[in-house]
Amino acid sequence: MKTVYSSLQSSNLFVECFRESMPIVIAMILLYLYYNRRISIIDTLLYAFASEAYTMLVIGPTFTATFFVGIYIFVEQAHQLFTGKQYIRKNYFLLLILPLLSSITVFLISQFYKDPFNYPGGRLYAFYTKPIYFYIKTYLPLFAIGAKIVQDRKQLSFEKFADSIKKIAVISCIIAVIQITVQLIFQNVELSELLGLQSRYLLMEINGPLGIRVQALFAEPKVFSAFLSLAIPFFLKDRNYKMATVMFVMGILTASQTFWVNIVAGGLLFFCLPKMLSVRWKIVGTLGIIIGIFLLLAASKEYFMKQYLANRNQPIYRLLLERSTYRYNNDIWRKNNVIFGIPLQRDMELPVVDFLRDEPYLFISGYGPGNSTFIPPHYFFGQAIYQNRVEGIGGQNLNMRWFFILAEFGAVSLFFFFFILTRTAQETPLFARSYLAYLAVCFFFSQIDLFFIIVALLCAYYEPINEYEHERKYN
Repeated sequence: MKTVYSSLQSSNLFVECFRESMPIVIAMILLYLYYNRRISIIDTLLYAFASEAYTMLVIGPTFTATFFVGIYIFVEQAHQLFTGKQYIRKNYFLLLILPLLSSITVFLISQFYKDPFNYPGGRLYAFYTKPIYFYIKTYLPLFAIGAKIVQDRKQLSFEKFADSIKKIAVISCIIAVIQITVQLIFQNVELSELLGLQSRYLLMEINGPLGIRVQALFAEPKVFSAFLSLAIPFFLKDRNYKMATVMFVMGILTASQTFWVNIVAGGLLFFCLPKMLSVRWKIVGTLGIIIGIFLLLAASKEYFMKQYLANRNQPIYRLLLERSTYRYNNDIWRKNNVIFGIPLQRDMELPVVDFLRDEPYLFISGYGPGNSTFIPPHYFFGQAIYQNRVEGIGGQNLNMRWFFILAEFGAVSLFFFFFILTRTAQETPLFARSYLAYLAVCFFFSQIDLFFIIVALLCAYYEPINEYEHERKYN
């Protein structure tokens, strides 16, 4: 039976059964290692995140090893809460109830002011139950993960997190090289799918100079590229320029525009902004400069398009400009997708922006957690997912995560998320503060919720391993 995700499944039944079973297997192995004290909770989460190429598509694309690890931690933390072994800190209680406040506000708006939503099949009940599903499936597990990190903080540190990131980055690059080698030699889609590549990233015409968008075992190439951009600062800090170069080359082979944005953000934040600025000012300053760069690019897009069209057969132009010119080119779509110079994805962020433009009062409360399914389908007209939207299938898992918080929870919630997740302890060293700011900037463009939560809590409850190591490595 075909589902909305059938196009993402392998045509080979054995391959698909293998891929669908791996999330449970990986999650069980990682949890076993954690509870036998072989790895930390952060290692457990990071390794699960780095294996999301394997997912249970028969249920949905978010049912990955990370999901199952998160649900297990949620159940454990809920049990400890009800038995009095765990408690909710006052600093984070507000974050816990923000989705509820957003849902109540949206309910009042739709009942007493204006109802801008679409209810496929007249299923009004789904509009009020969807936030509960989102809360249990997505939000509470992330909240529980944060509580678990704080609970285990004596065994954790920012330095150990950095070591784990570097180790996973090296392993992932080795896996990516194996994927490239196997695909170029055997040209076998099923074999590449077994190794974690998705068939849609093996099309020679659209996937970069090698005809492959590498993803290692990450969910997508853009997620792999985001991870690499987060690993590079650690290698540069250690003066390991050889490995930093390897990460950079792999990032290029993902053919992801997000990678370039993150690299520029890192260069600005670590090398251009004054070192003593607070975390929040570093974030605002870096984002302001990046938006200025995007505005310049948007103003010069005609020039870059002419350069690309004149040299489109040259590999360097295809590598650097092909996907960028596609994002800015509106000749086919006849619809402006550029906001503050940033070309939004036409099937993801742009419909949500158009909807909020027409209903600006929702900027205060958002449209409610998980309620993107009920955005009227005409905002998606012309996109491949249009028919699914008419039928009420699928939601908008926005890659621009600060914008995701704004759209789902509203501006008030965005303020509290930003303020609470950018707090740091007085003992937090300069590099860790800058790295938290870097993550917050990348969070605007990348789906790195897990990394942001981990580092935010490590910085909020920072405890150096020892004074000598602290001084030697990070000051």
